[in-house]
Amino acid sequence: MDTAPPGVHAMIEHLIAVPQDRALIRTSPETLFERFGVPKDVWPVLRTGGRDDLAALRIQGNLVIKWLIWSGRPTVAVFPISYYFDRR
Repeated sequence: MDTAPPGVHAMIEHLIAVPQDRALIRTSPETLFERFGVPKDVWPVLRTGGRDDLAALRIQGNLVIKWLIWSGRPTVAVFPISYYFDRR
């Protein structure tokens, strides 16, 4: 796949412009997916995939981060700050 699946970029760009619709990501993502014509085989990745899974779909990086933040999923691996200091 050379480009993101149909509708994905338009859907996320809509959410940038219409922030009140972001709640649908958690409450009724299917409503968004259907409205923007996102293929059904992509839905599971959008619902639960991580950063690398979404990037593999060729979704633009900035839009991946926005989607993850709005869906309440981490955008980067988390590690304790002591990890850095313990190594010094």
